[in-house]
Formats: sequence, structure tokens, C-alpha cells
Amino acid sequence: MKADACGECDIHKLSIHMISPQHMTSLKDWGQLLGFFVAVPAAIVGFAKAIYEISASRKQRAEELRWKQAQAAKDLLDDIHHDKLASQAIHMMDWVDGSADYKIRDNLSVIISYPVVLSALALNQGEICNERDAYIRDCFDWLFYRVDRLEHYIRRGLIQFEDVQMVFKVYAREVGYHEDVFRSFFQFHEYDLAREFFARYSKVPRVP
Repeated sequence: MKADACGECDIHKLSIHMISPQHMTSLKDWGQLLGFFVAVPAAIVGFAKAIYEISASRKQRAEELRWKQAQAAKDLLDDIHHDKLASQAIHMMDWVDGSADYKIRDNLSVIISYPVVLSALALNQGEICNERDAYIRDCFDWLFYRVDRLEHYIRRGLIQFEDVQMVFKVYAREVGYHEDVFRSFFQFHEYDLAREFFARYSKVPRVP
């Protein structure tokens, strides 16, 4: 029995001597390698998650910006329709085939037709204007001032053309029909951006 115990001691000592410092280093290297293979997938997953969160955040910001642009365009259109003079210019362009009664001041109302409008807008060489013509020119002055600002805001990225495109489509057609009259009026008031705004419609593909 004593001999057997000694033999077991010898085997234990032998096994201890078999795990050399070189073996210990190898085991350590294998442990580090295993840790590497565990850490890399975790890092990839973390990186992918970060990319997804950044993308989602950008998408959300883009959607918020787009909503703000649409809201800003609506506010600008509302401003035109709420302005006493600009809204009357819109009304005159809506009545190209007729005429309507306009109160140009207290106790003075006049009938204005579209040919009268075009005639008044052509007075850009210092001609004498009567009250009716002066009223028409004031109305279109305030309308095209706002259109000029629309083009400015489009160029600054505050609104997008598509948000106001359909609203002004019919008026752009009228500007195109009587290009000489409106171009002269734009030049007289230096509404270069208003002219550029309506020029956008010539670049829009026609719907088949």
C-alpha cells in the first residue's frame, strides 16, 4: 500500500513537471485568442447598432425638417391670401375671363377686368396712372414681393418648390401668356427672384 501511495505521488509530480512554462504561455495565448474571437463579434454587433441608430436619427431629423418646410410654405401661402392687396391680385388673375367690383378706397369702387389689369401693369415708363391703375399696380406689387420672397426661401432651403408648385401653376401660365407685360413689371420693381420663380414652371415636365 505504501508503495502504491508513493507511485501516485510520483505520477502527480510528473504531471506537474509536464506543465512547463512554455505550456502555460501557450494556454494563455489560446485564452487570449478565444477572448478575441468572442470580442470581435460583439464589437461588430455594437458597431452595426450604432450605425442603425445614427441612420434612424438622421431619418427622423430629415422627416422633421421636411415637415417644417411644408409648414413654412403653408404659412407663406396663408400670408398671401390674408394680405388685403396681394389677395386682390390673386382674385384678378382668377377672373381672366370676366370682371369684378373692387373697393379701392372708401366710397370708391370700380369694375376691373383682366385686360384693364394688363394695361395697368404695362405702365412702367413713367406714365400717369389713375386711381384704378395705381390700385391694380399696388395689388400686384405686394403679390410679387411675396413671390420674390418665396423664391428666396426656396434657394435657402427653408421651403421646397413642390410645396407651392400647384398653387401657382395657373398663375404661372398667365405670366407665360403675357410674358412681355409681366417681365416689364418685374424689371420695374426689380423682382428678379419672382421672375425666376415663374421660370421654374417652364422646366417642369408636362404630365402626359
